[in-house]
Amino acid sequence: MKKIIAAALVAVFVTISASSANAEYYVKKGDTMAKIAKQFNMSLADLISLNPHIENPNKIDVNDYIIVRTKDQKKRDLVDYARSLQSVTAYKYGGNNPPYSTDCSGWTQHIYKKFGVNLPRVSSEQARTGQPMTFKQLQLGDLMFFSTRADKVITHVGIYIGNDLWISNLNEEKDVQILSTWGTWCQKYFLWGARHNL
Repeated sequence: MKKIIAAALVAVFVTISASSANAEYYVKKGDTMAKIAKQFNMSLADLISLNPHIENPNKIDVNDYIIVRTKDQKKRDLVDYARSLQSVTAYKYGGNNPPYSTDCSGWTQHIYKKFGVNLPRVSSEQARTGQPMTFKQLQLGDLMFFSTRADKVITHVGIYIGNDLWISNLNEEKDVQILSTWGTWCQKYFLWGARHNL
């Protein structure tokens, strides 16, 4: 029963997070990718690259969601882009074809690069970048680092998305998932976060 309630709460938080996303634009009648790019002062190539979930950029439907860049909310843009990859990215350890096929650190490296931050390739090196943050200090867009090893060497990385939730390209069974920061695994293995200026 507790698991069902916890799953329902996460679903509510995810819905709240999704509805408050400012970097998502919903297609209206008559829209094209070119028109949307112009509306948000983006290049068409950039808009297409931020929307790998759109299989054919020449065919978009009313109410499709499109990830755009806002002028003053880059961390929200980054989080919205990460969320859009839930149906796009497949986990592959050591994979170098982001956003389609990669592991947790290749995924975060790809996302941050889209927003002007060059991260190292592996999570243990990414953990040495940015400004260190405690669990209580986490803010939207911060990296989160974990270790499942006794020696505390970093083994996993994700992104804090607000509302006590985080997102990560987890493993071959789950791919990209949104989870509660209060979940057992997160609480047991989280070590620290890192903040980058976007």
